[in-house]
Amino acid sequence: MKRTTIALALSFVLLASASCNQSREQEVSMPEMDYAVSENKDSNVAPKSIRLKGSDAAAAASVAPAEKTIERSQTVNKPKIIREGNISIESKDVKTSKKNLDQQLKQMGGYYERESANTDNNNRISYDLVLRIPSDKLDGFLTSVENGKDKITSKSLTSEDVSLQYYDLESRLKSKRAYLERYQAMVSSAKNVKELLEIQEQIRQLQEEIDSSESVMRNLSGQVNYSSLRINLFDYQSNLPMGSNSFWSRVKSSFGFGGDLIANIVLGIIGLWPIFLIGSVVVFLILRWRNRRKVRFQSRNQSL
Repeated sequence: MKRTTIALALSFVLLASASCNQSREQEVSMPEMDYAVSENKDSNVAPKSIRLKGSDAAAAASVAPAEKTIERSQTVNKPKIIREGNISIESKDVKTSKKNLDQQLKQMGGYYERESANTDNNNRISYDLVLRIPSDKLDGFLTSVENGKDKITSKSLTSEDVSLQYYDLESRLKSKRAYLERYQAMVSSAKNVKELLEIQEQIRQLQEEIDSSESVMRNLSGQVNYSSLRINLFDYQSNLPMGSNSFWSRVKSSFGFGGDLIANIVLGIIGLWPIFLIGSVVVFLILRWRNRRKVRFQSRNQSL
């Protein structure tokens, strides 16, 4: 009986001791902890650590599981593809072709990012255009151009998958915003001026990183949503070896050259008018002098 009593007493003591140790471990597991926003790839400045206590540290640490959830959800996100292209268009009526491009671009909801026109020595116009077209309508626009009257002399399209970069940036941006909200909430609970200044510095750095990330995301979204297409639109006579009527183009050019030559000769003759004027005066004076000399000679012969 005594042994049984002693055994029960020892068991009770061991259970009490284990409970005390467990409670101490729980107390130790919630000490002051250093918490800092981890330095991201797109950040050049690593923020300083701030010592958080108790519930603040636990609340800040709860942000990490949310980031993992975001990473796991990336697999079902829509791919982000940047598409770009270059085409050269040979046209027999460049001005009409340009108007058709304007109309098609307007129907597709696109716009000109750059538009320039050049005129060569033969008064032939060519256009260098950079179009921004909604990505889901790029193929339709190209099909419309290819089915037109003009000739496509060259064409190239490229695609770049930026899904990983985009969603990684989006995930980091969400994480930074969560950290920013937490730091803003900590301002009112700062214990002294030093801690307040450290929190405000963290807020400043996070805000700068968020602004930078948002700028990059806007740029990526713009490139994904609107594809870039560069078009070189030129007269078919500017590319005779590839033109559809090169012989007749040369005949037409020859007639044009002959007309230009005649015009240049006429203009050259007109440009020599001072010489013709002086020559006319000289000839007039010479003829007048000869006439007077002839009259004198005749008068002298008659007197003899």
